[in-house]
Amino acid sequence: MCSGGTYLDITTNKLIKVFFPIPNVLIPTIDQFGNYEVCQWGQRETDKNLVSELPITGWARTESLEKPYWTKHNPKEILIPFKSFFEKDKNDPIFPKNKATEFKLDDNLFLKGLLLEHEAKKIVYVVTKEIQDWIHNRHPVIVKKSV
Repeated sequence: MCSGGTYLDITTNKLIKVFFPIPNVLIPTIDQFGNYEVCQWGQRETDKNLVSELPITGWARTESLEKPYWTKHNPKEILIPFKSFFEKDKNDPIFPKNKATEFKLDDNLFLKGLLLEHEAKKIVYVVTKEIQDWIHNRHPVIVKKSV
């Protein structure tokens, strides 16, 4: 899935760590023109100023991207410039409970995101794909690109 990540805040030059369960958490995005912007990562029912017209989740499954659930919002594909992402570990002896594993990303690797806009609010969803033999059955889509 991708429960969190780290990114370099280009305004302060500080490394920021974020986790999806934090209400109204912000993550960086890069659009098709190379513009950098910080947007809200998904929506939770506990968020302030919840946009009821947009999906309440933080992720978008690749196999659902062409469905009206997403297409009715005119989504834009964006890149998420995380330096690493976190995956909450399974509850078994190999993966300690309530612990997350960090997966580092090279500078030319980005998570794929989907940006939805409603009035002045921009919400980003991490795009995931199905995967076998991993911590979960979903994995963020990773894109290699020079920006």
